[in-house]
Amino acid sequence: MARPSDSETERRIILVSNTSWYLYNFRAALIEELTTHGWSVFTLAPDDEYGAELTALGSEFSVWRLDRRSTSPLGHTAAFLRLLSTYRRIRPAVVHHFTIKPIILGGIAARALRTPGIVQAVTGLGHAFSKESHLARLALKGYRLALGGRAITVFQNEDDMSQIIGSGVTSKERCTLIRGSGVDVKRFSAIALPQSDDRVTFLMACRMLWAKGVREYVEAARTLHGSNPNLRFLLVGDSDEGSPDAVPRKWLEELGSDGSVEWRGYQSDIRDSLADADVVVLPSYREGLPKSLLEGAAAGRPLIATNVPGCRDVTIDGRTGILVEPRDAAALATAMRTLADDRDARRRLGDGARSLVRERFASEIITGETRRLYDRILSEK
Repeated sequence: MARPSDSETERRIILVSNTSWYLYNFRAALIEELTTHGWSVFTLAPDDEYGAELTALGSEFSVWRLDRRSTSPLGHTAAFLRLLSTYRRIRPAVVHHFTIKPIILGGIAARALRTPGIVQAVTGLGHAFSKESHLARLALKGYRLALGGRAITVFQNEDDMSQIIGSGVTSKERCTLIRGSGVDVKRFSAIALPQSDDRVTFLMACRMLWAKGVREYVEAARTLHGSNPNLRFLLVGDSDEGSPDAVPRKWLEELGSDGSVEWRGYQSDIRDSLADADVVVLPSYREGLPKSLLEGAAAGRPLIATNVPGCRDVTIDGRTGILVEPRDAAALATAMRTLADDRDARRRLGDGARSLVRERFASEIITGETRRLYDRILSEK
């Protein structure tokens, strides 16, 4: 590719993540919004079979070789140099990084090349930040390297933003709040509730990571199933083998042995399982803004989630669902039993959840806010 001129790079943007799956599943609406408004969109990530999907959306996809689990300085240096080379070739006006390794490596590369607009999306600090730990301190050191200078840091919830600002990593003036990646409220609103009064179905849909609360969900399901076999418990999502926190596939495959939990694996369209579900559950230890709760709320399902950052932004106790404390399978089982026994509460909370998503988290709201951020960066340049 020939080196582009300044006029050609005026509305060029690169979106960078540690998986192409993330860009397709969470940023497809943004890519379509940008191309509609005259941006040239480049996507950069390891190819996990979603590269072609990103191309079909209208972006130019390039493979970025990155080992998500590696802690090797040599591997990180090689990944950094590949980013540097790509940024130098494309000369974007804006780069937008998602997830911690792209934020750190890409942020340093973009600063070295004096890229006019650097946007760092902190999509969730992770459960390591839920308490003081060596891991949290290491992550903060990495963020200090990447969030300085001209970079604008985007947070999905106020808890994460307050914590990072309070730690002195970046200033309040260089931070902004954009609540998640948005949800297509039209696509999910047409999913009718199950009609059965005797059988109540719970759904937990996420990447199969321990920090999502998979163990607690299974323990609560087994407690309830023993006393009420008419309750049904679905678990949807694949084992994320690229993460050190992954739930082993063998453990998931053995779940059905006692008939309490049905693991369905990965589903490209969660609406099939939402159509079976009366209640959506996410007992996570910490989130940015969980898409599974947003999609469940858009479909009019009541929510049960933990009282942690991200989850409590969508699950408002008494309005959209029930909040429980994290790592507490007994409290989770109690909340699930409460909604299983009260059809009117399920309908009332489901209606509240749908209203909240339409008011605050609809795709057109979120993508519009993100595009206006990019336009502001260009005008400041």
